[in-house]
Amino acid sequence: MNDYFVMNLSTTIVIIFATLIFAVVCFKRRDLIPWLMGYILASLSEVFRLFSQALYDTLEIVSIIFSALTLIALIAAVTHEYFHTFSKSAKVQAIPMMFLFMQGQVSSLGLLIFIALLLFIAIFLIIRIYLVKRTPTHAFMFFILSTGLLQVTTSILRDQGIPGAVDLLAFSRIVMATVMLVTGVVAIIEERIVKSESKNRLAYNRAEFYKDLFVHDINNILQNLEFSLEIIAQEVKEQQNEKKITEIVKLAKTQVNRGAELGVNVRKLSDLESGKIENSSFQVDKILEKAIEYVKTKYLVKKISIKINSMDKPTEVIANKLLYDIFRILLNNAIQYNDNQEIEVSIKISKHQEDDKNYIRMEFRDNGIGMPEKMKESIFHNIYEKPKSHKRIGLGLLLVRDVIHSFNGIIWAEDRVKGEHNKGTNVILLIPGNY
Repeated sequence: MNDYFVMNLSTTIVIIFATLIFAVVCFKRRDLIPWLMGYILASLSEVFRLFSQALYDTLEIVSIIFSALTLIALIAAVTHEYFHTFSKSAKVQAIPMMFLFMQGQVSSLGLLIFIALLLFIAIFLIIRIYLVKRTPTHAFMFFILSTGLLQVTTSILRDQGIPGAVDLLAFSRIVMATVMLVTGVVAIIEERIVKSESKNRLAYNRAEFYKDLFVHDINNILQNLEFSLEIIAQEVKEQQNEKKITEIVKLAKTQVNRGAELGVNVRKLSDLESGKIENSSFQVDKILEKAIEYVKTKYLVKKISIKINSMDKPTEVIANKLLYDIFRILLNNAIQYNDNQEIEVSIKISKHQEDDKNYIRMEFRDNGIGMPEKMKESIFHNIYEKPKSHKRIGLGLLLVRDVIHSFNGIIWAEDRVKGEHNKGTNVILLIPGNY
């Protein structure tokens, strides 16, 4: 076994290993898939070169063809990514260039010079891509293209009979294989770092969201309390009627209750985030009755009609102990945000199947002030992506959303009367059914 074969074997092993690593990366980073073809073709090139017995024999010619295809694949990958990173108009300019390449194979030297020219352009494009994306993977892709350009240059020198060009070509192949391996490893590390950063960013956004929401609600409560106390002081000073003072004291007590409930909701959200609350089987009917009894006791002075359209048999779901809080908050909102003399809430319970899964479908319909479309999206979609834009939804509905998601349920809101959001809301829950 001569040194030349050992060197080729080492290069082949490195490039195959690099291809396997890069293929694994592409399962998670779909944006890198166009580059994978270059890796595969480079591996094939090295395998054929490994078994070549003489200069320019059949196997080496096949290897050279795969090397040329490798460079073309890398150029195509850069061009593809450039199109997606910048304007689509660049595609119109690049297509004629690729056709010119296909027609320019007039000679081996002319082909190599043309590939070198395309590689030079590709290097310029990858630099521009890197300046926008600033990722280590794209930095190492620059080195891959540079070593490819080095290979083409040394191939031209070898064909011209320049002394030492053969050894330089072998060296450039080793360097390219090594850089491709390092790029694959860097891409894996980068993917994990990006994933970790994404989690940290989401956690930060969540913390910011809770902070802003809590501060907003607390400020509201304190302002109402301050206003109530000022009026009480004024009424006492002027010795006016006791009835008015009593009403204001009730308002102040309501704000104190709001503050207490706010603290409880924060604690429950924290428990939910930490995984302290486990799922099990619950009877919806009993929990719903308990929540209805609570809100009726809370709003004694209001005329409230709550109707339930349920199945005959007891309805069991897979949920957790915060299911009661979901019903309590939804009923409370239906009553609190309602200006009608008679508050009407209807609850429909039925079985439902979606994506081959069994659910209990619950609809909470009210005749309140309704919910604009933007607010529906803010509450029940990815609210943590832009925490500053969703301060007004309240911790109660945030708790509802997160509790539903904690046991793989689904929640959304519709207009009670389609197209007229100011005539009431229909909040729909799909809770995993135990049947």
